[in-house]
Formats: sequence, C-alpha cells, structure tokens
Amino acid sequence: MKSYAKYLVVLLIFLGISPQDASTTTLYNNEYKLEMVVEVFHDLEFKKINNIKLFISHKKHSMNTDLEYRTYKKLFINELEALNYIIVNDPDEADFFFEFEYGINERVKYINYPVYKYTRKGGNVIYEKKRDNFSFRIKTKSPRKRILIGYKALKDITYHRYLNVDIFSSDNLLKVYQGKVESEGKINSLPYVMSGLVHGLFIDFPGNSSSINVYELSEDIYNPNAYQKRQNLNMERLLKRKN
Repeated sequence: MKSYAKYLVVLLIFLGISPQDASTTTLYNNEYKLEMVVEVFHDLEFKKINNIKLFISHKKHSMNTDLEYRTYKKLFINELEALNYIIVNDPDEADFFFEFEYGINERVKYINYPVYKYTRKGGNVIYEKKRDNFSFRIKTKSPRKRILIGYKALKDITYHRYLNVDIFSSDNLLKVYQGKVESEGKINSLPYVMSGLVHGLFIDFPGNSSSINVYELSEDIYNPNAYQKRQNLNMERLLKRKN
C-alpha cells in the first residue's frame, strides 16, 4: 500500500501537480458530472411575497465566524440576489431567517464479484466413468472455459455530500421552507462540489412543494476552476508529445 502511495505521488509530480495542493485529489479523481437530488417543502404563500429581506446564518449560530461557512454564504448571497432577494446584516431588519448546514459522510459497501476457475483449453467432458474396457462420457457442445467457484467481496467507498436549508418567518419563527440537496460521488471534498449543490437548490427556487428533482451538472458549471486546470494539464501533455 505504501509503495502504491509513493507511486501515486511520483506520478502526480510528473504531471506537474503538487501533493500539497488541495486540488490534487480532485484533479486525479475529478467527477465529470455532479448528480444531485433536491427535495423541497414550503408554504406556497412564501413565493408570493415581494422584496423579501433575508438574514443568512448557519443553523449552529456559533459557526457564523467559521471561514468555510463564510465562503459558502457568498454562494448563497449570489444566488439569492440574482433572484432579487435582499440580504440584510441585521436580523431585526429581516422578514425571514435563512439558515443552512452542510456535511460529508463516507459510505462503504461491499460488492461481490464472481471468482472463476479456468479449465484446460478444449476440455468439454463434464462426466466420465470407466469400467473395464467400457467408457461412459458426457460432453458439452462447446468446450468449457471457466467454472464459477465462489465470490470475492471488494470494498467500494463513496462520499455522501449534503446541504440542508431552512427558512423561518421573523414574525413567529414558523418554518416556511425546507430544502435538502444530496449527492454521492468518489471525491472526499465538500468545497469541490458545494457550488454545484447550492446552484442545484436554486435551479427552481422555491419550486413546487413536496417535490423531488434530480439534476446533473457538468464540471465546467459546478467547478470551473478544477475543469480549467484539467484542460490546461491536458493541453500541456499534448504540447509535450508534439515536442
């Protein structure tokens, strides 16, 4: 396992990717398509209100100074302002409180793969019995090539990325909206996919209540920086081959 890790590091250096770069894994295992499921429930009256003022916060208010939260908050501000919602910094001025949380979990599953025993080429006898000078054989019409002898379990790891959003009325703290975005993939990096998760929530916002939608975004949409880096890397490889 250690030798494999060393080989991977050497390969990445050869490709011009620094092992210390946080984008190393994303470039090596990038997801060309981000698939996500968006689930929404809300009060239908919510979308009839004009000039809505929103105060954005993490669900755990103690996280509001966290740098990762503040980075994701900018993504929400961009999407909301594009829809003409007004973002305020004072909760007393807000019509609604917009709260969100996020996370990533590892999911492990085992896949059973068949294991075969390969027979001699041309061997097509499946039963044979000899007695004195008499031989009784049963043959297949075509030579056997392999026999199933069992199964081998191999571990497959994926990562479940999620984003939860709740909106409350400032008058009575009644929840008027709740949305959930979920995605599963091979990259253990929430920042890599967060822009896509936020965008997926606003593809049809607030959308139909009690609806579940499945969206797919290409990498150039949900993570243009990683996409451009990979394109540049491919171009460098082509130029090196020509030279």
